[in-house]
Amino acid sequence: MTRRLKGVALVAILAVAWSVALEAVPVARVTRDARAGDTVAVATPHASPHATPHAASAAVTSIVGLGDSVPAGSACDCDTFVSLIRKTLAARQGTGVAVDNLATGGLTSQGLLDQVDAGSATDAIAHADLVIITIGANDFDSASIEDDDCAPRAGLACYKSDLARLRVNVDGLLGKVRAMQTRPGSRIVVTGYWNVFLDGDSARAKGAAYVSNSDALTRAVNRTLAGAAAAKGARYVDLYGPFKGDGSRDDTPLLAADGDHPDAAGHRVIADSILSALTATR
Repeated sequence: MTRRLKGVALVAILAVAWSVALEAVPVARVTRDARAGDTVAVATPHASPHATPHAASAAVTSIVGLGDSVPAGSACDCDTFVSLIRKTLAARQGTGVAVDNLATGGLTSQGLLDQVDAGSATDAIAHADLVIITIGANDFDSASIEDDDCAPRAGLACYKSDLARLRVNVDGLLGKVRAMQTRPGSRIVVTGYWNVFLDGDSARAKGAAYVSNSDALTRAVNRTLAGAAAAKGARYVDLYGPFKGDGSRDDTPLLAADGDHPDAAGHRVIADSILSALTATR
Protein backbone atom coordinates (compact mmCIF):
# COMPACT_ATOMS: atom_id res chain seq x y z
CA MET A 1 0.00 0.00 0.00
CA THR A 2 1.37 3.45 -0.91
CA ARG A 3 1.88 6.13 1.74
CA ARG A 4 -1.06 8.12 0.33
CA LEU A 5 -3.41 5.14 0.52
CA LYS A 6 -2.27 4.42 4.04
CA GLY A 7 -3.05 8.01 4.98
CA VAL A 8 -6.53 7.82 3.46
CA ALA A 9 -7.21 4.57 5.31
CA LEU A 10 -6.04 6.10 8.59
CA VAL A 11 -8.33 9.11 8.17
CA ALA A 12 -11.27 6.82 7.45
CA ILE A 13 -10.58 4.74 10.54
CA LEU A 14 -10.32 7.83 12.73
CA ALA A 15 -13.56 9.20 11.31
CA VAL A 16 -15.43 6.00 12.15
CA ALA A 17 -13.93 5.93 15.65
CA TRP A 18 -14.89 9.58 16.24
CA SER A 19 -18.43 8.90 15.03
CA VAL A 20 -18.82 5.95 17.41
CA ALA A 21 -17.37 7.99 20.27
CA LEU A 22 -19.84 10.82 19.67
CA GLU A 23 -22.69 8.35 19.60
CA ALA A 24 -21.70 6.99 23.01
CA VAL A 25 -21.17 10.36 24.75
CA PRO A 26 -23.50 10.48 27.77
CA VAL A 27 -25.72 13.40 28.72
CA ALA A 28 -25.14 14.66 32.24
CA ARG A 29 -27.93 14.71 34.80
CA VAL A 30 -28.00 15.25 38.54
CA THR A 31 -29.34 12.90 41.17
CA ARG A 32 -29.36 12.94 44.96
CA ASP A 33 -28.92 10.39 47.69
CA ALA A 34 -31.22 12.11 50.16
CA ARG A 35 -30.08 9.94 53.07
CA ALA A 36 -26.41 10.90 52.66
CA GLY A 37 -26.85 14.40 51.25
CA ASP A 38 -24.82 13.21 48.30
CA THR A 39 -25.44 15.25 45.16
CA VAL A 40 -23.35 14.45 42.11
CA ALA A 41 -23.35 15.02 38.37
CA VAL A 42 -23.76 11.65 36.70
CA ALA A 43 -23.87 10.32 33.18
CA THR A 44 -26.94 8.80 31.64
CA PRO A 45 -25.76 6.27 29.05
CA HIS A 46 -27.53 5.86 25.74
CA ALA A 47 -27.86 2.51 24.07
CA SER A 48 -25.56 1.99 21.13
CA PRO A 49 -26.10 -0.46 18.28
CA HIS A 50 -22.44 -1.39 18.71
CA ALA A 51 -22.83 -2.32 22.40
CA THR A 52 -23.04 -5.92 23.57
CA PRO A 53 -24.78 -7.21 26.72
CA HIS A 54 -21.36 -7.91 28.25
CA ALA A 55 -20.15 -4.40 27.57
CA ALA A 56 -23.35 -2.90 28.96
CA SER A 57 -22.88 -4.72 32.28
CA ALA A 58 -19.17 -3.95 32.59
CA ALA A 59 -19.81 -0.74 34.53
CA VAL A 60 -22.44 0.24 37.08
CA THR A 61 -24.08 3.49 36.06
CA SER A 62 -27.19 3.58 38.25
CA ILE A 63 -27.83 2.16 41.75
CA VAL A 64 -31.09 1.82 43.67
CA GLY A 65 -31.08 1.13 47.41
CA LEU A 66 -34.15 -0.56 48.88
CA GLY A 67 -35.03 -1.66 52.38
CA ASP A 68 -35.13 -0.64 55.99
CA SER A 69 -33.28 1.67 58.37
CA VAL A 70 -29.90 0.05 57.67
CA PRO A 71 -29.52 1.32 54.07
CA ALA A 72 -31.45 4.44 55.10
CA GLY A 73 -28.58 5.29 57.45
CA SER A 74 -30.60 5.63 60.65
CA ALA A 75 -28.70 6.53 63.84
CA CYS A 76 -25.60 7.42 61.85
CA ASP A 77 -24.78 10.91 60.66
CA CYS A 78 -22.57 9.45 57.95
CA ASP A 79 -22.49 8.29 54.35
CA THR A 80 -24.71 5.25 53.93
CA PHE A 81 -23.18 2.11 52.45
CA VAL A 82 -25.25 2.77 49.32
CA SER A 83 -23.55 6.14 48.92
CA LEU A 84 -20.12 4.68 49.69
CA ILE A 85 -20.60 2.08 46.97
CA ARG A 86 -21.58 4.82 44.52
CA LYS A 87 -18.46 6.82 45.31
CA THR A 88 -16.12 3.84 45.11
CA LEU A 89 -17.52 2.60 41.80
CA ALA A 90 -17.42 6.08 40.28
CA ALA A 91 -13.74 6.41 41.26
CA ARG A 92 -12.84 2.93 40.03
CA GLN A 93 -14.67 3.26 36.73
CA GLY A 94 -13.89 6.90 36.08
CA THR A 95 -17.57 7.41 35.29
CA GLY A 96 -20.60 9.03 36.84
CA VAL A 97 -22.85 6.75 38.89
CA ALA A 98 -26.43 7.74 39.73
CA VAL A 99 -28.00 6.66 43.02
CA ASP A 100 -31.57 6.56 44.32
CA ASN A 101 -31.64 5.44 47.95
CA LEU A 102 -35.30 4.64 48.59
CA ALA A 103 -34.74 2.84 51.90
CA THR A 104 -37.10 3.77 54.74
CA GLY A 105 -36.72 3.18 58.47
CA GLY A 106 -39.16 0.65 59.93
CA LEU A 107 -40.00 -0.96 56.59
CA THR A 108 -41.05 -4.62 56.59
CA SER A 109 -40.79 -7.05 53.71
CA GLN A 110 -44.50 -6.54 53.02
CA GLY A 111 -44.00 -2.79 53.11
CA LEU A 112 -41.19 -3.06 50.58
CA LEU A 113 -43.36 -5.22 48.34
CA ASP A 114 -45.93 -2.44 48.39
CA GLN A 115 -43.29 0.26 47.82
CA VAL A 116 -41.85 -1.26 44.64
CA ASP A 117 -45.29 -1.08 43.06
CA ALA A 118 -45.25 2.71 43.45
CA GLY A 119 -44.49 4.73 40.32
CA SER A 120 -41.29 6.39 41.53
CA ALA A 121 -39.73 3.13 42.72
CA THR A 122 -40.77 1.29 39.58
CA ASP A 123 -39.13 3.91 37.37
CA ALA A 124 -35.92 3.97 39.42
CA ILE A 125 -35.60 0.17 39.36
CA ALA A 126 -36.24 0.05 35.61
CA HIS A 127 -33.30 2.38 34.95
CA ALA A 128 -30.88 0.84 37.48
CA ASP A 129 -28.28 -1.78 36.66
CA LEU A 130 -27.67 -2.51 40.38
CA VAL A 131 -30.40 -2.88 43.01
CA ILE A 132 -29.28 -3.41 46.63
CA ILE A 133 -31.82 -4.77 49.11
CA THR A 134 -31.65 -5.04 52.91
CA ILE A 135 -34.95 -6.16 54.40
CA GLY A 136 -36.48 -8.51 56.95
CA ALA A 137 -35.42 -7.42 60.44
CA ASN A 138 -38.65 -5.48 61.05
CA ASP A 139 -40.72 -8.57 60.28
CA PHE A 140 -39.92 -9.88 63.77
CA ASP A 141 -41.04 -8.73 67.22
CA SER A 142 -38.20 -8.41 69.73
CA ALA A 143 -40.59 -8.30 72.71
CA SER A 144 -40.78 -12.10 72.88
CA ILE A 145 -37.16 -12.91 71.99
CA GLU A 146 -36.33 -14.15 75.52
CA ASP A 147 -39.32 -16.54 75.68
CA ASP A 148 -38.55 -20.26 75.87
CA ASP A 149 -40.31 -21.07 72.58
CA CYS A 150 -38.14 -18.46 70.81
CA ALA A 151 -34.95 -20.25 71.84
CA PRO A 152 -32.76 -22.41 69.56
CA ARG A 153 -33.63 -25.51 71.58
CA ALA A 154 -37.30 -24.91 70.72
CA GLY A 155 -36.45 -24.56 67.06
CA LEU A 156 -37.43 -20.87 67.11
CA ALA A 157 -41.04 -22.07 67.23
CA CYS A 158 -42.40 -18.61 68.02
CA TYR A 159 -40.97 -17.24 64.77
CA LYS A 160 -41.78 -20.09 62.39
CA SER A 161 -44.70 -18.34 60.71
CA ASP A 162 -42.79 -15.07 60.46
CA LEU A 163 -39.85 -16.80 58.77
CA ALA A 164 -42.18 -18.52 56.31
CA ARG A 165 -43.89 -15.22 55.48
CA LEU A 166 -40.51 -13.53 55.01
CA ARG A 167 -39.54 -16.14 52.42
CA VAL A 168 -42.78 -15.68 50.50
CA ASN A 169 -42.45 -11.89 50.54
CA VAL A 170 -38.81 -11.83 49.48
CA ASP A 171 -39.50 -14.34 46.70
CA GLY A 172 -42.25 -12.04 45.47
CA LEU A 173 -40.11 -8.94 45.87
CA LEU A 174 -37.18 -10.33 43.90
CA GLY A 175 -39.50 -11.55 41.18
CA LYS A 176 -41.00 -8.07 40.85
CA VAL A 177 -37.65 -6.30 40.82
CA ARG A 178 -36.25 -8.70 38.23
CA ALA A 179 -39.29 -8.17 36.01
CA MET A 180 -38.91 -4.37 36.27
CA GLN A 181 -35.26 -4.31 35.28
CA THR A 182 -34.64 -3.29 31.68
CA ARG A 183 -30.87 -2.76 31.57
CA PRO A 184 -28.75 -5.57 30.06
CA GLY A 185 -26.73 -7.29 32.76
CA SER A 186 -28.72 -5.73 35.62
CA ARG A 187 -27.94 -7.22 39.02
CA ILE A 188 -29.69 -7.60 42.37
CA VAL A 189 -27.83 -7.82 45.68
CA VAL A 190 -29.55 -9.01 48.86
CA THR A 191 -27.71 -8.53 52.15
CA GLY A 192 -28.06 -10.42 55.38
CA TYR A 193 -27.72 -9.04 58.91
CA TRP A 194 -25.23 -9.24 61.80
CA ASN A 195 -28.28 -9.21 64.08
CA VAL A 196 -31.94 -8.47 63.46
CA PHE A 197 -32.17 -6.96 66.95
CA LEU A 198 -29.63 -5.33 69.30
CA ASP A 199 -26.07 -6.61 69.25
CA GLY A 200 -22.70 -6.07 70.89
CA ASP A 201 -22.64 -4.46 74.34
CA SER A 202 -26.32 -3.48 74.08
CA ALA A 203 -27.40 -7.09 73.56
CA ARG A 204 -25.19 -8.46 76.33
CA ALA A 205 -26.72 -5.97 78.73
CA LYS A 206 -30.05 -7.75 78.21
CA GLY A 207 -28.71 -11.14 79.27
CA ALA A 208 -27.61 -14.47 77.87
CA ALA A 209 -31.06 -15.55 76.62
CA TYR A 210 -31.40 -12.38 74.55
CA VAL A 211 -27.95 -12.88 73.00
CA SER A 212 -28.46 -16.57 72.25
CA ASN A 213 -32.01 -16.32 70.91
CA SER A 214 -31.43 -13.22 68.76
CA ASP A 215 -28.31 -14.78 67.28
CA ALA A 216 -30.21 -17.95 66.36
CA LEU A 217 -33.03 -15.94 64.80
CA THR A 218 -30.55 -13.84 62.82
CA ARG A 219 -28.91 -16.96 61.39
CA ALA A 220 -32.35 -18.28 60.40
CA VAL A 221 -33.28 -14.98 58.76
CA ASN A 222 -30.01 -14.97 56.84
CA ARG A 223 -30.59 -18.53 55.62
CA THR A 224 -34.06 -17.47 54.46
CA LEU A 225 -32.71 -14.46 52.58
CA ALA A 226 -29.88 -16.46 51.02
CA GLY A 227 -32.31 -19.14 49.87
CA ALA A 228 -34.62 -16.60 48.26
CA ALA A 229 -31.70 -14.87 46.53
CA ALA A 230 -30.39 -18.13 45.13
CA ALA A 231 -33.83 -19.12 43.87
CA LYS A 232 -34.33 -15.80 42.06
CA GLY A 233 -30.85 -15.36 40.59
CA ALA A 234 -29.82 -12.56 42.98
CA ARG A 235 -26.48 -12.27 44.77
CA TYR A 236 -26.61 -12.83 48.53
CA VAL A 237 -24.00 -10.92 50.54
CA ASP A 238 -23.30 -12.16 54.05
CA LEU A 239 -22.80 -9.46 56.70
CA TYR A 240 -22.72 -11.73 59.73
CA GLY A 241 -19.14 -12.87 59.05
CA PRO A 242 -17.72 -9.42 58.28
CA PHE A 243 -19.22 -8.07 61.50
CA LYS A 244 -18.82 -11.03 63.86
CA GLY A 245 -16.65 -13.70 62.26
CA ASP A 246 -17.87 -17.07 63.53
CA GLY A 247 -20.05 -15.26 66.07
CA SER A 248 -17.40 -14.77 68.72
CA ARG A 249 -16.18 -11.35 67.54
CA ASP A 250 -17.49 -8.26 69.35
CA ASP A 251 -19.03 -5.97 66.73
CA THR A 252 -19.71 -3.07 69.13
CA PRO A 253 -17.16 -0.83 67.31
CA LEU A 254 -19.23 -1.22 64.13
CA LEU A 255 -22.51 -0.20 65.76
CA ALA A 256 -24.08 3.18 66.46
CA ALA A 257 -24.83 4.27 70.02
CA ASP A 258 -28.23 2.54 69.88
CA GLY A 259 -26.52 -0.87 69.54
CA ASP A 260 -28.77 -1.65 66.59
CA HIS A 261 -27.70 0.22 63.45
CA PRO A 262 -24.26 0.42 61.88
CA ASP A 263 -22.03 3.41 62.54
CA ALA A 264 -19.71 4.93 59.91
CA ALA A 265 -17.25 2.02 60.27
CA GLY A 266 -20.12 -0.44 59.97
CA HIS A 267 -21.38 1.16 56.78
CA ARG A 268 -17.85 0.92 55.38
CA VAL A 269 -17.75 -2.80 56.19
CA ILE A 270 -21.09 -3.33 54.44
CA ALA A 271 -19.97 -1.35 51.40
CA ASP A 272 -16.71 -3.29 51.15
CA SER A 273 -18.55 -6.62 51.43
CA ILE A 274 -20.92 -5.71 48.60
CA LEU A 275 -18.13 -4.33 46.43
CA SER A 276 -16.17 -7.56 46.86
CA ALA A 277 -19.24 -9.56 45.83
CA LEU A 278 -19.72 -7.40 42.73
CA THR A 279 -16.12 -7.95 41.71
CA ALA A 280 -16.51 -11.71 42.19
CA THR A 281 -19.54 -11.83 39.87
CA ARG A 282 -17.85 -10.13 36.90
